[in-house]
Amino acid sequence: MPSYTDVQSAFLGELRHIAEAGTEISVRGSRTRETRARSLELIDVRERYVVLEGRRNNVFASIAESMWVLAGRNDLAYLTNYLPRAPEFSDDGVTWRAGYGPRLRSWNGLDQLAEVRRILAAELASRRAVITLFDPDRDFIQSRDIPCNNWLHFIARDGVLDLHVAARSTDIWWGFSGINAFEWTLLLEMMAFWLDQRPGRLVFFTSSMHLYERHFARAEQLLERSTTARASAGTRPAFATSWDAFSGEVQEWMRAERAMRTGSALADTDCQLSDPLLRSYARMIDVYWANRRGDPSGDIGARLAAVGDDRLIEAATEFISRTPPSEPPSGAGLPESSGA
Repeated sequence: MPSYTDVQSAFLGELRHIAEAGTEISVRGSRTRETRARSLELIDVRERYVVLEGRRNNVFASIAESMWVLAGRNDLAYLTNYLPRAPEFSDDGVTWRAGYGPRLRSWNGLDQLAEVRRILAAELASRRAVITLFDPDRDFIQSRDIPCNNWLHFIARDGVLDLHVAARSTDIWWGFSGINAFEWTLLLEMMAFWLDQRPGRLVFFTSSMHLYERHFARAEQLLERSTTARASAGTRPAFATSWDAFSGEVQEWMRAERAMRTGSALADTDCQLSDPLLRSYARMIDVYWANRRGDPSGDIGARLAAVGDDRLIEAATEFISRTPPSEPPSGAGLPESSGA
């Protein structure tokens, strides 16, 4: 199993492996290059940002979608503001029926995050801290949206909490590097804090790691330019909110997001966020909407400086440099079920 320091290294390494060892297969009319039964591990889960020339990543969408999942939501009224193509992968144009949010936070009324935390808080050595995302009662149907990530398992040993993820299907371009690695490393960082453990490894297994034909040329160009991943050791705000305060903090983040999305600057929202990491993510959303509105570059620069995370600032700067205010953002975390 290959081991990678950070998400960017994993993306490059797995992309190269697909290019060198993948086999071609057509699934529902879409040509892909695929490796099967692929496992990998990520060591530094707080290094979750991908900033590579040619990847055209949308870090703002990764943040917005991850917070949407953690809030237990699956509505497109929110998500389409960051992923304009999201309705193309919806059965009803209103929700993602397989959105992870409700399945994580309200599976028939059960909050799986709360249950996992309760199990491990009672016995850290437990092997029963499992979250299920695939629902056989609902998912053996024809749909544009079937969950690709199916099973999460938290396991604590020697003061370190690991997260193991099993997926049926992983598009490395839009899925793994756009959202999956981001949202699950974020969840691991949070769960580790709630349990007073150090965040450990994210171990990711997928039955099919693949690249769609639409990304063949860009992948080849990216690999020609990128021989090594960039490591960064600068300032990193860390998650630091107790479980009891978490729901309120997420609600406050969502309130501030809505205010910014509808025209307010973060400074005018009376934002009461106390968590360092969630504050930095709210400041990123402030930058995003300031750029979309075409605010002066000096104003955007001041907002960027307030983010307090050099890697986030780098990712935001790369996005802004190639995305004029009038241009809608590109897809970052679109579901794979359109061709998986």
